[in-house]
Amino acid sequence: MADFPPAGVSGGPAPGDPNGGASVSASRLWFFAVLLVIGMFSLEFGSAFAAMAIDSASAGVVVTLRMGIAGLILMALLRPRLRGLSGSDWAWLGGLAATMGLMNLFFYLSIDRIPLGAAVTFELVGPLLLAAVRARTPRSVLFTALAFGGVVMLGWSGLRDLTVVGVACALTAGAFWAGYILTTEGTGRRFTGQTGLALALTVGGLSLAPIGLVTAPSAFLDPWVLGLGLVVAVMSSIIPYGIDMAALRVLPAGLFATLTALAPATAAIAGVAILGQHLSPLSWVGLVVVVAAAGMALRESAVTA
Repeated sequence: MADFPPAGVSGGPAPGDPNGGASVSASRLWFFAVLLVIGMFSLEFGSAFAAMAIDSASAGVVVTLRMGIAGLILMALLRPRLRGLSGSDWAWLGGLAATMGLMNLFFYLSIDRIPLGAAVTFELVGPLLLAAVRARTPRSVLFTALAFGGVVMLGWSGLRDLTVVGVACALTAGAFWAGYILTTEGTGRRFTGQTGLALALTVGGLSLAPIGLVTAPSAFLDPWVLGLGLVVAVMSSIIPYGIDMAALRVLPAGLFATLTALAPATAAIAGVAILGQHLSPLSWVGLVVVVAAAGMALRESAVTA
């Protein structure tokens, strides 16, 4: 059975939704923040496997497999009904599918051209700008700026090996990342559980399939690529996006966007563990700064909640 509201009826703000006016306890903020970090680790380790798959296929193939397989798994588990969805429901689903798909596509195009750390650094511009716009206090803006400073230090070594196209793709991915945060927040208010995510992933995977078929059609028959696609689908879509959907029912979008600055830290660790990359002393300092800034932003939000 589907777990979405009846036709024409919005699910309304979830309990504790910052946009719904209900207060959010500090303990819930910290719980979902920790959960969000777990999701980021899963996402970035999945990105490392995606980089391997791109070497054997194309960015279009990898993002198609990532979203398509994830969508099929969730659809099989949840078996949502499509009848009863309103035009507004489909609009939110379409927006989430588009922002997820294009965010991933441009990010993969970026890491195929510039180092992973540099790609994540430029990609973070989008959500951190959203965080600054959504900031509740001047201190929140300061913590957002500090987080970005740490991100730059983290990705500094990779900033020497840049291409115009790679940077442009990363910035574009960042813009869609900000859009993904907003559409996830909106979709989470209309659909309970992970139904909205299942439908959006399926729509996104089907929409991006032609790009994969044009760029590397034979890759869809390669067991190595398909295996990596399954790993990436679970680690980079089902786990982190499911956590995002739940977290954005509780965390303010501005705080959520600031906490995304932890992504480069988890990406750096994934790069060391999976891709054999090394961190410079400056990168380690940046990692500490990012973690500290995220912690202070979370504490500030807990105090003002």
